[in-house]
Amino acid sequence: MDIHNKTEEQVKFLRCIGEATRLRILKYIIDEEKCVTDIVNAVGKEQSLVSHHLKYLKDCNIVIARQKAQKTYYSLSHHRLAGIIIQSESLVKELPICQEKKCND
Repeated sequence: MDIHNKTEEQVKFLRCIGEATRLRILKYIIDEEKCVTDIVNAVGKEQSLVSHHLKYLKDCNIVIARQKAQKTYYSLSHHRLAGIIIQSESLVKELPICQEKKCND
């Protein structure tokens, strides 16, 4: 895989976790698996929207789902994802990242 393809894969990954609702979901399930109802309550969005984002995260292999009776539980697919989320939050606190309008383009 050349540098172009590696970069494109990284861009896909960052876009996947970089959307606000998806990032809130990931931060909520960072320590343990949670059921959809709990996730909906935590992120304050409608169940259909949360389910859409969970499907997207699952399709990207960012989260895994486990069915138990009538409920589906979601957790991070890899322990290193927690580190990325925590470190990026810490970095944003330390650096004046994207303070200018240019970053939002």
